[in-house]
Amino acid sequence: MANIAARKKLSALYARGAMIRFGPAGPRIAVAENGKFPVEDVLADDELEVWVAPPNPQQREMSLRDAQAARARSLLRARKDEDSEEYLTSMAYLSDMTFETLVEYLLMADQEGRNNEAIRLTLAEKEWENIDELRDGMRQFEEAGSPDNDPEWKSLQAADKRYGDQVDVEEHRLTDAARESLAMIGRDELERRALEKRGEIVGSQAFMYEYERQMKYYSVRDADNHMMLFYDNVREFSESEEIVQTAIADALGRFIREGTEAKNSQGVVPGSDSSEPPSKPETSEVSTPKEPTESVKSRGTSKPPLSTP
Repeated sequence: MANIAARKKLSALYARGAMIRFGPAGPRIAVAENGKFPVEDVLADDELEVWVAPPNPQQREMSLRDAQAARARSLLRARKDEDSEEYLTSMAYLSDMTFETLVEYLLMADQEGRNNEAIRLTLAEKEWENIDELRDGMRQFEEAGSPDNDPEWKSLQAADKRYGDQVDVEEHRLTDAARESLAMIGRDELERRALEKRGEIVGSQAFMYEYERQMKYYSVRDADNHMMLFYDNVREFSESEEIVQTAIADALGRFIREGTEAKNSQGVVPGSDSSEPPSKPETSEVSTPKEPTESVKSRGTSKPPLSTP
């Protein structure tokens, strides 16, 4: 019994959460330091309370596994199941593209990889073997708020610009080579490759939707027993009213942003946890690259800032 009491005390020391009170006037989130409403703010007969707290590590791991499974299923449907909504939507999206637009679509999809390769090739040159010293110097001068006319600061800025220019030149070279290579490929092969890239977007959207859904489901607890989940299953949570889901997302988002919950979970939750997921994540166009314009075709990727760790 002593160990049980000690474990409960230990858990209570780091307990974080907020009470949400639902009533005719709409949801209210407790803003008190302990996450509860003041004692004098008595719960009315027509109100109901739920406790919202960040999921524990095991629940976050389960959410991550379920999201990865959802991504795999969506990815498979988008690439292989010709009768699925994901596949048909992707093909309709790609069929409207001209040959040149397909080429640009693939170039845009691989832009990050070329940028990373350009950085690698630039840093391989002897001139940038002490790149860490330049980064540290830039950081120190920025933190000190050095005047623009400081000679050493101007020298570092010039080196920073020279490095960025070299990365841009290298990336433009890689992009031109990739464009020439893609232009020699038939349309069928271009569409196949584009469908692969499109499938990755569809899979990522499915991952984001499912991860957020699972995290919010695990975050809602009984008002009196914080160890007990309020909903019986994630489907029941998903079927709850939009105003309820929005309030839960708002309360949970405060803790995720402040405590950087799920920081390493593929960057899915931070920054988007307080918004509602799309009703059809597999076919949403929110994260889909749009048709490139002429300015995109000739644009290079900006250099990485050296002053950032």
